[in-house]
Amino acid sequence: MRAPIPALAALLTVLLGVSACGDGGAAPATPSAAGCRGAVVARADLDGDGTDAAVRLCGHRLVTRLGPVTTDLDVAGLRLRSAGATVVHRDGAADLVLLRSASVDGRWQPHLFGQSGRRLAEVVADGRPVLPAVTTRLGSAPRTATCTPGGGIAVLSAEAHLPPGIVLAWDVTRTTYDVRAASAVRTGSVMVQEAAADPTLRKVMPHLFDGTLFADCD
Repeated sequence: MRAPIPALAALLTVLLGVSACGDGGAAPATPSAAGCRGAVVARADLDGDGTDAAVRLCGHRLVTRLGPVTTDLDVAGLRLRSAGATVVHRDGAADLVLLRSASVDGRWQPHLFGQSGRRLAEVVADGRPVLPAVTTRLGSAPRTATCTPGGGIAVLSAEAHLPPGIVLAWDVTRTTYDVRAASAVRTGSVMVQEAAADPTLRKVMPHLFDGTLFADCD
């Protein structure tokens, strides 16, 4: 006796779903991603195959190709801007793409994206963006991020030195991360400047103050 048509269709659906799970974890692109014609925010080699692919922002989805697969990531709520994206070229590792959120009162949140398996994902540390919010308002705590040998990144952040003196001074901490599969694992933290006078620090470490990130990642 042949199976009823609805039962047969359901069986085929299950079999196709099982087959799709065996492709290394790649999720099919949503229809909107497959037809994405949004702004190209960057061209980056996110899978390390030596070929750059366009990264597009289509509404609330970030879309790119990883090898033969079109993949997309829901970025609703991040308020990403299409302008000002940066490609982070890491030493011996695949690229990352840095996008920024819309500015609120001079403060914006940077977001790093990279490959995780055959998917696009945000780079996070303990479930949160690995980079701290950036502000260029006068008197705000200076900070920046750089690349490290071996494909890692470092975040430099400053706090006002205590007790305060006649001249504003900063303690600068450098925290390093190993980035693998869009997961940032803290590997160390060290104070690189202690009680550095503000005018002096602006001369020796200007990128702490100008709002730029990964300026050394060429």
